[in-house]
Amino acid sequence: MATSFNEQFDQHGSWRREFALRLKLLSEWLKDHDLLDSAVEERLRRLEGQMRSDKVMVAFVAEFSRGKSELINAIFFAGYKRRIMPASAGRTTMCPTELGYDAEVPPCLRLLPIESRLQPQPLMEWRGAPEKWTRIDLDVNDPAQLAQAFEKVSEIRRVTIDEARALGFWHDESPEDNPMLSADGTVEVPKWRHALINIAHPLLKQGLV
Repeated sequence: MATSFNEQFDQHGSWRREFALRLKLLSEWLKDHDLLDSAVEERLRRLEGQMRSDKVMVAFVAEFSRGKSELINAIFFAGYKRRIMPASAGRTTMCPTELGYDAEVPPCLRLLPIESRLQPQPLMEWRGAPEKWTRIDLDVNDPAQLAQAFEKVSEIRRVTIDEARALGFWHDESPEDNPMLSADGTVEVPKWRHALINIAHPLLKQGLV
């Protein structure tokens, strides 16, 4: 019988915890026998920490209307017996959406405005500025509230060509890649640059991102 993704990831998590424990025991054994210098001790401690805290990143990448949202619904939200992430014909997820788990943060959806692209800071720096994100608290026991909140990742706004160019969505040198121009001279761009979803799903708690 084929092993499911969840079972394989559980096995991977068990292996990581076992390996971290063996690193700790090795460090203690070396120390008890006066074979452990400070450099080796630090290296073993760092390896143990990585085994316990490292994330496993899985990206769902494809053209629109290829089932990415349905796959996410099947893996992370099947227990709700309904669609939680927006999934319909056409483009439903307008911004990169990241699922993860941080025990120090309550269940929530955080959204970084698209206007942040006008600033030079990379996304990693924006992660450290929570006050710049729009936050929506999530009730994980209310499927309707979750689905309504996640509709935010589908939001768009209309901007002028100059605004689209400044935001990085309009390129004069490659017009075939530009968004469609409407009759009023505006184009459609995502309202949000990035979305972070923090929920306590078993896979996410084990380090999947």
